[in-house]
Amino acid sequence: MDDMLGQEQPTATDDGGDVGLFSRGKKTVQPPAPPAEQKLVRNEPLQAALQAWSTAKDARRFAGVLRQCATGELLLDGTGSTLADPARGFQQGDTLAIGYRTDEHGRRLLLAFTSNERLADYHEGAAVLSFAQPAASTLAQAAEEPYDGIAIDPGSDGLCIAYADEIRRHLTDEPALNEELKAALVTRTLPWDDLLDVIGRTRTVFIATQEARDESGAITGISVPTVDGKNGETYAIAFTSPAEVWAWAPPFDAHPTGFSNIARAALEDGTDGVVLNPAGQSVLIAPDELARFAR
Repeated sequence: MDDMLGQEQPTATDDGGDVGLFSRGKKTVQPPAPPAEQKLVRNEPLQAALQAWSTAKDARRFAGVLRQCATGELLLDGTGSTLADPARGFQQGDTLAIGYRTDEHGRRLLLAFTSNERLADYHEGAAVLSFAQPAASTLAQAAEEPYDGIAIDPGSDGLCIAYADEIRRHLTDEPALNEELKAALVTRTLPWDDLLDVIGRTRTVFIATQEARDESGAITGISVPTVDGKNGETYAIAFTSPAEVWAWAPPFDAHPTGFSNIARAALEDGTDGVVLNPAGQSVLIAPDELARFAR
């Protein structure tokens, strides 16, 4: 059965507002306001993850896509919108049409694109209207009614569909939970001390865990993995989302905790530091730097 295409068409009751990419506190997401000149977006980390996904569609690469949705931007397809004055953007009385598709089971998928070029390709060169917003906000939107999930880069070889339960499982009920820290790890633009400050402000990180069971199936213990360095070092590991855990090693479970707990355990166990996000775009926090978090 062919997928159905459509647009959501709510009438505006108030003006939309831009949402900051690197928020330092929880924000209420408002509908995006299209500028007179549409914003250019190219989410290269997510495009690279989609390319990997297109070559082998397994659990690790699926998690690799969703882990990159915790930061950066995506484009929504607003091509069917009706704006009285496009130069002024979205105003009261205009009709905002957000592109979606319906799968063979009738589930509504929000359409999102990693670049203006991929949106243009989807419309085969026809004129388009797009709305840029944080990827984490887009994933949160896709996990709530009236949507049942998201289709990223439809029409491309890297198309990835994630349903609402998969979004919540990989990125929690709050996909922007660690947006600031994830952004810092991806962009690599913060001075080191500022990055450590961001880690200190982070409410929740995750550890990988695995249950040990006896022959009867009863749980006999919980193991927490470490990683080895090139010269025999042993590092504790931490993750900014469950998706980061499964992009590194899908068999493990993801358990939320505070970074201070990880820092204390790493120091008590005599490890050589903590690697944050070992699946990629990672950093190493040395033992002397962990002391500030272990107090």
